[in-house]
Amino acid sequence: MIPGVLIAIGLAVGYTVTVGMAIVTTFAITAADPTFVVREYRIRQRYKLVQELLWLACAVAGGYATATVTGTMYPWLTASLLAAILILVLWTNTWEMRQRGLANQLLMSAMSVAGVALGFLLRMPQPPSPPRG
Repeated sequence: MIPGVLIAIGLAVGYTVTVGMAIVTTFAITAADPTFVVREYRIRQRYKLVQELLWLACAVAGGYATATVTGTMYPWLTASLLAAILILVLWTNTWEMRQRGLANQLLMSAMSVAGVALGFLLRMPQPPSPPRG
C-alpha cells in the first residue's frame, strides 16, 4: 500500500513540475516576443523547436522530482508511468496537436521519454567506483 501511495505522490509531483515549468516558460517567451511565437495565427516552426527543447528540460526536472519523492522504489516503473502520462496528455490535447503537427508531436513524445529517463538517472544513486590501486 505504501509504495503505491508514494509512487502516486511522486507522479503527481513530477507531472506538476513538468507542466508548471512548461507553462511558465511558454508564458515568459510569449510575453517577451509574441512575434517569435506566432505569425498569422499559426505557431512558428522555430518556436516549436525551442518549445521541444524546453519540454526536454521540463521533463528532466519532472523526472528528477519524481525520483526524489520515490527514491529507489521501483524507479523504472515510476519513470515509465510518468513518461506515459506526459505522452498521453500530449496526444489527447487535439488543438495543440494540430498546431504542432505530427513530426513535432513525435519529437515531443521522444523528449518526454528522454527527459524523464535523464531526470531519473541524474537522481539515482551511483554505485561506488572500484578502488584504484
